[in-house]
Amino acid sequence: MDVWDQVSAERRELADLLDGLTPQQWDTASLCTGWRVRDVVGHLIGGAEMTTGAAILGMLKAGFRVEVMLDREARHIGASDVDELRRRMRAAVDSRRTPPGIKPVEMLVDVVVHGEDIRRPLGMMRPIPEETLRLVADHLKGMSQSLLPGKKRVAGLYLEATDIDWSTGAGPDVRGPAEALVMSMSGRKVALADLTGAGVDTLASRV
Repeated sequence: MDVWDQVSAERRELADLLDGLTPQQWDTASLCTGWRVRDVVGHLIGGAEMTTGAAILGMLKAGFRVEVMLDREARHIGASDVDELRRRMRAAVDSRRTPPGIKPVEMLVDVVVHGEDIRRPLGMMRPIPEETLRLVADHLKGMSQSLLPGKKRVAGLYLEATDIDWSTGAGPDVRGPAEALVMSMSGRKVALADLTGAGVDTLASRV
């Protein structure tokens, strides 16, 4: 399956989930510090709709601080009416637009990780396709961005998924479901509880 097809599939899964959420669930705290479910959705919508001009303007207003720009955008869009958020998320399913400098695989990482940021607190986990999990895990293990320093987090460790055929690295072992490995590499501490092995404490100190 093409990467963009996987992005669309993940967005569609999320749009389907959002259709059934209650007002209370929309305001539930996500795994992203300071963001509610609606703010995470706002972030995903913003990424799918962003133009180069809007990105440049946003960066200027944020003093070229990426985290500040993303936070402002997520909260601004997330404050929209729930029906508007549902509509825009559904409209974004097949978007092929990317923020400047972002690759399609990074859009896949974004929607998979943030989808779990929403699903885990709501207790609405679902199986993620193996092909998608493997691609996301492979990309995360080599990322060195300030927001997702997966390469630094897994350095000197051996990670192995217990539910799909995926492993990486060498050193003290960290084993568990691929989703938990992905979320741990993405800095989500709650996922560490699903992992075992001699390297878990080291990974935890880097998350």
